[in-house]
Amino acid sequence: MSQSIEVVIPVHDPARPLERGLASTLGQRAELSALGVDLRVTVVCHNIPVDGIKDSLPSKLATNDAVTWLGHADGIKSPAGPRNAALDNSSATFLSFLDSDDYLEPGSLAAWWKVAIAQSTAAVIAPLRTPEGSILRSPRIRPSKPAILDPIKDGLAYRSVPYGLLRRSALLACGFRYAEGIATGEDIEATLKLWFRAGTSCYPYGAPAYCQTNDSGPDRVTSVLLPLAQEFAWLGQLLTVPWALAATESERRTIALKILRVHGIGALHRRAAVPEGAAQPWNSTERSYWAALTERLCTFSGGSLPALSRRDAALCRAAAKAQEQQQLRDAVVLHEKSGRKEELLTEKLFSLVSRDSVLRHYVNERLRSRADVYDSPFPAPVAKEQRKTQ
Repeated sequence: MSQSIEVVIPVHDPARPLERGLASTLGQRAELSALGVDLRVTVVCHNIPVDGIKDSLPSKLATNDAVTWLGHADGIKSPAGPRNAALDNSSATFLSFLDSDDYLEPGSLAAWWKVAIAQSTAAVIAPLRTPEGSILRSPRIRPSKPAILDPIKDGLAYRSVPYGLLRRSALLACGFRYAEGIATGEDIEATLKLWFRAGTSCYPYGAPAYCQTNDSGPDRVTSVLLPLAQEFAWLGQLLTVPWALAATESERRTIALKILRVHGIGALHRRAAVPEGAAQPWNSTERSYWAALTERLCTFSGGSLPALSRRDAALCRAAAKAQEQQQLRDAVVLHEKSGRKEELLTEKLFSLVSRDSVLRHYVNERLRSRADVYDSPFPAPVAKEQRKTQ
């Protein structure tokens, strides 16, 4: 076969529901074969013996000839190493990364592949079904449902993970690598480089989805509240890599806005939510780091972030002055209680209708809903007898 897809599944714990994700992938093999596409799966056993993972699975999965078992021992609690190892080991036309606690809906790989071939695209961004069952309304695709996405106009920065179908040659050409040696955020810079520098990206409207779950267990690294310097260790690389520094001001501004709105404001809210009886995460060190972080993002974006809402800008300033936990908590309470006016308005009125403003986003959200941009129906339930044969 001239085309191939390799699904990469890193796993570090036999308690993870690998069987479900593996079965959801292998169950699509016949459909892809009929299209002339060879399906392969690489399970990367991360810091754990390969036999320990294989023994946790039914033999029909553990011995399937489409599955390659790859060991990777680096002693680091991060999926970056095993993902990079699989990328280095691959010869497939397309790659798709799957977390061991997630799974793919039936027909997803074929649907994504058809779009990739039709558009000769570098990446197909998968519809992402959340644990609650809804499709994540990200990236911020224009209501016109363009065949080829524009990194700025379609808000690709708002999709932080590269789930979908990725052309391996495009990954190699742009130097796509997960950041190793950091506790979290290992995929953020790599994903931004993918959207902004690897070539064209598409969204497979109406296609089956990549499904996220809440089955990762209590030891997931991203669930731990780290000091800001560790949580944002990935940011230092992003703000200094040549491709980002050479980006246009519009590109840098949309990236900085997304980081501040999603990662930054989210980090403040998580720290303010820590109960009073627990160890309090906010102190003068965190305040200093936050002040430097916001200043670096403004510099990176060209000196200002005019599309930031009044309430977000106020919280950013208040956090940069908050010396202790209660001051941060008070600032977050004000942020949560601020009215619609503060949420929609920008500090400079001429930015109110800019592409990155909250008002523009809300208007487009209504139009996106009418156009069914994120429509991806639930797959039909699989009969019990059919599940046994897969």
